[in-house]
Amino acid sequence: MNYQQLLEHLFSIADQKYADFSKSLSNSDYQTIGVKIPLLRSIIKEHKKDSDLLVKDFILGQYIEIDFIYFGLSLSRLDNVDAQLDFLKRNIKKAKSWVITDTITSFIKKCPFEKYWNLYLSLYQSKHTYDRRFAYVLGLKHYKDERILDVLNHLTTNEEYMVMMAEAWLLATIAISYPNQIFDYLSNCSDLTLKRKIISKICDSFRFDEITKNHFKSLR
Repeated sequence: MNYQQLLEHLFSIADQKYADFSKSLSNSDYQTIGVKIPLLRSIIKEHKKDSDLLVKDFILGQYIEIDFIYFGLSLSRLDNVDAQLDFLKRNIKKAKSWVITDTITSFIKKCPFEKYWNLYLSLYQSKHTYDRRFAYVLGLKHYKDERILDVLNHLTTNEEYMVMMAEAWLLATIAISYPNQIFDYLSNCSDLTLKRKIISKICDSFRFDEITKNHFKSLR
């Protein structure tokens, strides 16, 4: 299968109702063909070794499904996490939707914290929105590692919405393992919007008991 055949195949299995629904959620200028993520994953798996389907032929920035396959296929064809992180460092800025940044982490091989942290430091102050979002999203894999608390010293507050929500998501997740440290951070957080988002995510999560939720609510 070559790129044009891939595009034709995606349109042949498209669901217009799903396309309309997912377009409203994607928060991007991408067009949506209407193919669900599980089907895209199966296509990636099926064509991982397909020598006719070359990622260099992909036309990016038009269809969200094509960009998802581009990242998933590229990552799945790389042999080790170092190569994957190098690819992401150079290319994640092209992933101009949370749908891509938040789902392609499943294609990344086991990533030691040190390697993740080096990537984080290279991305979290980038001028590109999805560089920064991805830096926080990938950190979710390390929420149990005490070293992830270093992120509290390397936050860029007052961010645009898509980045701020990823920051809030990560800090609320870290609170599962380190509630006292996140509580102390929020007690002194000057970014009230970020603070409210983190507390809201904690209170909406089933992973915290009511006593903990009420403790964080007291900071509102």
